[in-house]
Amino acid sequence: MDLQLDGKLVFISGSTKGIGRAIAEALLPEGARVIINGRSGTAEVAQELAGLGEVIAIEGDLADAEDSARVCGEIEQHGPLHVLVNNMGIFNPQPFAEISDDEWRRFLDINVLSTVRLSRHFFPKMLEQDFARIINIASEAGMRGLESMVHYSVTKGAQIVMGRGLANLTRGCGNNVTVNSVLPGPTRTEGVTQWLKESAAGQGKTEQQFVGEFFRETEPDSLLQRFIEPDEIAAVVAFLASPLSAAVNGASVRAEGGLIKSIG
Repeated sequence: MDLQLDGKLVFISGSTKGIGRAIAEALLPEGARVIINGRSGTAEVAQELAGLGEVIAIEGDLADAEDSARVCGEIEQHGPLHVLVNNMGIFNPQPFAEISDDEWRRFLDINVLSTVRLSRHFFPKMLEQDFARIINIASEAGMRGLESMVHYSVTKGAQIVMGRGLANLTRGCGNNVTVNSVLPGPTRTEGVTQWLKESAAGQGKTEQQFVGEFFRETEPDSLLQRFIEPDEIAAVVAFLASPLSAAVNGASVRAEGGLIKSIG
């Protein structure tokens, strides 16, 4: 399928690994000009991806207001931005009573304010364009409110609500501009892979045994009963980034393997 992204400029925050990198790998063969971002190692990843298409590296910490402003300026040097993917984020299981104010601020800065700053800068400009997409990589945790990661769940819920609020502002603009959120479920990123290996070893189990027990006991509602691969999330994002998805706006697109037991 031709996603009609040839020549479109895309920025993906936090894209040197995991879901962000997988999104870059999905969009580059479609002809998109992809800007990848990370706090370090960005140029090296750009070299690794160069064989797939035109990839640009812009390093910077989007949790920092000044650095975020600089990154926005560098993005605009490459032309008008057509697709903004707010992927940058962190997670950490932690008992609610032990989450300090500083940790709450860290999660808000990284998971929420990075999305706010990029969207605030580019959204008004996008409303003047013939085509634009903002896609927030949120999480099913933003709907379920995970007791093991309340702070993470709160920040992902904020991304979902922000996406819907911005989508409401596209009403009547007359242009092909949409804002959506993608809600991945448990995904086998590098961090999760390391956690699986350490957890399995700590319990004297194979990784396969640990994963099987995890889904039977911790996530029994999962219909997939396995971890999602980053490229499976990237395929959903690639469609939402394309002109073919014009009818999808203000949506929370669930890619969580059936964890959420509702039809709405």
